[in-house]
Amino acid sequence: MTKGSVLEIVAYGAWNGGRVVDNSVYADTGMTFKGGIPVTPRTIEERVGVRSRVAAPADARIGVDALQNLLDTADIDPSRIKIVIGATNVGEDMDDPGPLVGYPYALLQSYAPQALVFDLYAGCSGFNVSVELIFMLALTGRLQQNDLAIIVGAENVHRAKPFRPDDTANIIFGDDAMATALAATATLTPQGRHWIEAETEGTIQGDYADAIARTIHRLIGSAHLDGIIIDNQLGQLIYRVPALAARVQHALVLLQHPETRERQTFDRFKDALDFYDREVQSFAFDIMTMTADAAHVNDIVKAYICSGRQKSVAAVYMGRDNRLVVRLHRGDGFACAIPEKGIVDAHTRTHGCFGNYIYAIKENNRVWGQMDGKGVFLYATQGANTHFSHLLRRNHLTLDDIELLIEHQANFAMIPLTLDQLIDGDRPDKKQAVADFVENRMIINIHNRGNCSVVCMPRLPYDLQRGALQPDTLQGFRINGNIQRLKDAKIILSDSVGAGMSRSSFLQRL
Repeated sequence: MTKGSVLEIVAYGAWNGGRVVDNSVYADTGMTFKGGIPVTPRTIEERVGVRSRVAAPADARIGVDALQNLLDTADIDPSRIKIVIGATNVGEDMDDPGPLVGYPYALLQSYAPQALVFDLYAGCSGFNVSVELIFMLALTGRLQQNDLAIIVGAENVHRAKPFRPDDTANIIFGDDAMATALAATATLTPQGRHWIEAETEGTIQGDYADAIARTIHRLIGSAHLDGIIIDNQLGQLIYRVPALAARVQHALVLLQHPETRERQTFDRFKDALDFYDREVQSFAFDIMTMTADAAHVNDIVKAYICSGRQKSVAAVYMGRDNRLVVRLHRGDGFACAIPEKGIVDAHTRTHGCFGNYIYAIKENNRVWGQMDGKGVFLYATQGANTHFSHLLRRNHLTLDDIELLIEHQANFAMIPLTLDQLIDGDRPDKKQAVADFVENRMIINIHNRGNCSVVCMPRLPYDLQRGALQPDTLQGFRINGNIQRLKDAKIILSDSVGAGMSRSSFLQRL
C-alpha cells in the first residue's frame, strides 16, 4: 500500500467466457439505422466501431463467475470486506426485483456477514460512481485501514434481452462481468460539523419522482442541493433506468426554477446543458440495499458531507410499501482532502433534464429499453469540457498531464469528438493532436467487445495489464498504439457517461 494514499484499486476478477458474435449475424436482418441506412457488417463498424461482441450463455451468472475469479486469483482476505456494491443497469434478468448483487454476495456472506451490500444504479457510469462512493467512505473513516470494498459489475444483455428485436441497440452491446477490489490504506477522522437540517416520513402514491421532489422542495425551498441519493426499493427496472434520483433531480429543478417552463429551456439541448452546468451542479443516483434499512442511505450521505466535498445532500428511502423517508444532511467546516496517491479525486454530475435519452418503459407486461442515440451522443461529447475542466483544475492538472485516459466504450465515434472538445481549440494541429491522443494515451476495446455498459471501465485496465489489447485501426484512427507505455502510466483518468444522464470520473496517481 502506498504512503500518502487513502484508497487503492488492488485486484480485478473477470468472467472471460462466452462466444464471439461478429457483425455477420446482422447482415440479412433487414434492420436499418436512422436515416434508412441498412445494417451491414461494414455500416456497424463505420457508425459505432463494433466488429464483434461476446455473448454469455443463457444459464450463466457471469457476475458470480467474475467474483469467484477474484477470490481465486487475488491475495485478499474476504473477512476484511466491508462494502459490496453491484454496479449494473439491466444486469442478468429483466424481471429480477433486485438487489442483483445478491447472487455474487452469496459467495462472501459467510466471510463478511456484516458487510453493507447494495446495488448502485447510475447508468453506464455506475462503476465510476461506485468508486467515488467508496472514496467518500474512505475519506471519512467509514472504511478503515485494510478494509476492503468490492464492486461487481455484470451485464448480460443476451440473456436479459432489454431491447425490441428490431432495435439497433442490440447491435451495440456485449456481455461482460468484472469484480474489482479496493482497499482503504489509511484511517481518517474528519473534523467539522454535520447535522440533519430537516426530515420527514410518510407514504406516497402516484408519480414517485414528482412526489419525492415536492417533499424535498418543502424542506429546502430554493436552497441549493449538491446531491440526491435514493435507496430505491421499488424493485422494477422502469424505476431504476434512469435512476429514480435523476428524475427527482429534474422535477426539483422545475419546482425551484418555474421560469424554465415558460422559457422552454429544456426543449433545447444547449440551453438545458448550460442551465444545469450553471445553476444545478449536482449528482443524483440510486442504491438498493439488501436489508432495506433507511439508516444505510443516511450513513452514505453523511460520508459525502463529512468528506468536505458537499455541503447539502438529500438522503431518501423509497420502500416497496410506498414508505418515504427524506432527510436533508448539511455540513460545515470539513476539509476537502486530496490524497497524494491512489484514488485522489472523483467528480459526478447528473443532468436529469436528459433522463429520457435512456429509459425503460412497460408495454403489455414486458419492459423494453429505449435509447435516443443522437441525444446520448450529444451529451457524451458536448458535456465533456465543463466536467473535465472542473476535475482537472482542482487537481492542478491539464489534459496534457493525463498519461492514460480510460473512456467508456459506448460508440467509438464519440471518443475523438469528445477529445475535440477538450483539446485547445486554437491549435493548428488539432486534428493530429486528437489522433495522437487516441493512439498513444487511450486504450480501446469496443471493436471486439462492444459496449459492455458499466463493465467497460474495469475491463479496460484489466485487459491492458494482462496483454489482451492489440494495436489496430478503427474508423481511420490508430488505436492501442503504445500499450507498453500505458501499462506504466502514473496519472490515470477514468471517465464514463450513462443513463440519467450522468457523467462520472475519477483520478488516480500511481
